[in-house]
Amino acid sequence: MSGLELCLIGVAALIGSAIAAIAGLGGGILLMAVLLQFLDPLEVVPIHGVIQLASNSSRAVILRDDVDWAVVWRFALFLLPAGLAGLLVAGIFPVEVGSILIALFALVFVWWPQGLGKIVSCLGSGRRTFIPLGAIAGFLNIPFGVTGPAIAPVFRSELPLRTAMVATFAMAQTFGHLAKVMLFAVDGFVYLDQLALLAIGISAVIAGTWFGTRVLRNLSEQLFGHLFRLVLTVIAIRVIFITLFS
Repeated sequence: MSGLELCLIGVAALIGSAIAAIAGLGGGILLMAVLLQFLDPLEVVPIHGVIQLASNSSRAVILRDDVDWAVVWRFALFLLPAGLAGLLVAGIFPVEVGSILIALFALVFVWWPQGLGKIVSCLGSGRRTFIPLGAIAGFLNIPFGVTGPAIAPVFRSELPLRTAMVATFAMAQTFGHLAKVMLFAVDGFVYLDQLALLAIGISAVIAGTWFGTRVLRNLSEQLFGHLFRLVLTVIAIRVIFITLFS
């Protein structure tokens, strides 16, 4: 990989992590799109997982006082076994269909709160919702790489304060990406083959997270809500468009 390509990925990681820290999500999709331009698709998901692990964990550490651990441990409970099941069937699911479904769910959830409420009620009530949600996210994270847009609205509905939502979602995603990274390592993926890329990506997301969290603390709850819906909508529409017309 050339120096220019590494720089472009670093810039995408920096901007994406800043957006995720400010709006609660969005960085993973941006980074995934850029990585797909330079890497084999089979390498993208594990590499993306390591960089996003750094992005989410750094965000969670900076906002650690706002993490709702009752949500996090429930979400993390079945991540590994569900991820293992996802790894076993990863080649069966059409990635394109899964990506469109995730994007459609995100649009429905963010613009039809009543629909989100009905879906959440099927998963359980209160904090118990996050146990099956974590299992679903863990299962889908392996074949599709990115599930954040579909599950973020559930975190937003249960955690209305902006810092609590961003911090808790980041910590939950930290466990999700950790499980994914571990499963790909067990499956034989050699991360050291992309050491330079990982070093640049990790450094960039930590810097972007530091900047983004400073902006987040100065946002009003109302403005954060508008940004969250805007970013999620743009991501979902872009995923659908790229999947259908690329």
